[in-house]
Amino acid sequence: MNWFKVTVETTTEAVAAVSEILLANGANGVEVADAADTTHIKARFKDQIYDWQDIPHRHTGAAVTAYYPVNSNNVALVAKIRQQVTQLPAAGFSPDAAGIVDTAVIADEDWSVNWRQYYHPVRVTRFLTVVPEWTQYKPGQDEHIIRMNPGEAFGTGTHPTTQIALALLEQTLRGGETVIDVGTGSGILSIAAAEMGAVKITGTDVDERALAVARKNIQLNPAAAKVQLQTANLLADFAGRADIILANILTEVLVPLIPQLDAHLAANGAVILAGIYKDKMDVIAQSLKASGFAVTQVLTDQEWFGVVAKRESELQ
Repeated sequence: MNWFKVTVETTTEAVAAVSEILLANGANGVEVADAADTTHIKARFKDQIYDWQDIPHRHTGAAVTAYYPVNSNNVALVAKIRQQVTQLPAAGFSPDAAGIVDTAVIADEDWSVNWRQYYHPVRVTRFLTVVPEWTQYKPGQDEHIIRMNPGEAFGTGTHPTTQIALALLEQTLRGGETVIDVGTGSGILSIAAAEMGAVKITGTDVDERALAVARKNIQLNPAAAKVQLQTANLLADFAGRADIILANILTEVLVPLIPQLDAHLAANGAVILAGIYKDKMDVIAQSLKASGFAVTQVLTDQEWFGVVAKRESELQ
């Protein structure tokens, strides 16, 4: 079988947005080559996670690749992807984010597993390490591992937005809480919450394909058996409250989510929002304030931000 390969040249900051475009257009997963990968890892940890001298890697920018079946719809597919990519600068990204969209038809030569050589266990927070499912790994004392299949979906622990969300969750969750993970994607935040002692976790997503991916990753982690998955458009289709509401999604999706938070957050609960690009922080802060919330903590990794927010009335 041949495959239709689509590669979008972009910037580090736009990797998440481009990945979402490709996934929304039917890709089962994305492959990311990012010149900033070395910075993301080495800036956080003293240990050398990757031997970059032995691994081919980019020196500038980023590229996001997806594979689709070869069929008569490929021309229309590329046109749609190009049109969506050209809109990225209007969403706040630099003009370079809307780079060349390249295509090729390739033979099925184990491309689906070749990328595995580039993934190794990554210590993303003080207590959490993301481990590819095929890797043998013995955790150290107080180290929780999250087994993932990095080829299945965006959100595998290597991007700053996911690392920020995990770090804020680690700092906020004390054990025994209920958690809602909005836009669960790969399920990584839900799995992390289970590993760190949350008693009830619900992962929601509007995309059934994302829920299928999350379900597979949850099955790789016995502690995550308590995670329940639900199809929901943000929180509009969700009934109930939780002590912590998580969302690692783009600002354009966070803004309509914020007015829904109060109805689903338990008393004295906390909201963790990530996926916020630097020029969108004011928008998020203003949206939270308009809904009765105040930002109590901010965490940043280069141009990406994450926040913890609580009800203003409960801070007085």
